[in-house]
Amino acid sequence: MIHETLRKRIVASLILILSLTGCAEVNYQRLNDPSRDTWQKPHGVIEKLSITPGSPVADLGAGGGYFTWHLARAVGARGMVYAVDINPVALDMIFREMVARGTPNVRPIRAKPHDPRLPEPVDLVFSCNTYHQMRDRVAYFRFLTSSLRPGGRVAILDFHPRGFFSGLFGDRITKDEVRLEMEAAGYRLANDYDLLDHQHFQVFAKSEG
Repeated sequence: MIHETLRKRIVASLILILSLTGCAEVNYQRLNDPSRDTWQKPHGVIEKLSITPGSPVADLGAGGGYFTWHLARAVGARGMVYAVDINPVALDMIFREMVARGTPNVRPIRAKPHDPRLPEPVDLVFSCNTYHQMRDRVAYFRFLTSSLRPGGRVAILDFHPRGFFSGLFGDRITKDEVRLEMEAAGYRLANDYDLLDHQHFQVFAKSEG
């Protein structure tokens, strides 16, 4: 009886895990829906970043890889995009897409919550709709300065907290909050782009001294 009860619990746990994994993948696939192009304006975002071909860049919180492939085109065949995420489901999706596309300039990186685990310093750390989800952001981005090349930048896009219920569950953050925290982490604002209706788009560089 005990063994049968244990077996049922194990089976139920496996079903739950597989169900949650499937839900996560469906969610990431939804984020990659081409209809997102209308409001996200990825080509305009990449253009503003003026990425030098051949550069190493990091897509921090890459999710299903929506911006990963835009960044990969920008860096070209001689560059590298490190698709960084803590979720293995997201990284598996990116890996499968990388193989399907034959894209050798993308490398999935399984990060830790406090460490992106980048294998080399990069010219750009790009983050879209991830900043508000992170804990200990000041400490994280202070640590991240060692992963930036001289002249390296950090680009942060996140949603404006608009509407009565917006931000109630911590899924939004103001532009000023981002700026103040990044300044506390040792950065200065380099650019502030008014490109997107729903998101703020700021680029930071390491402060001098």
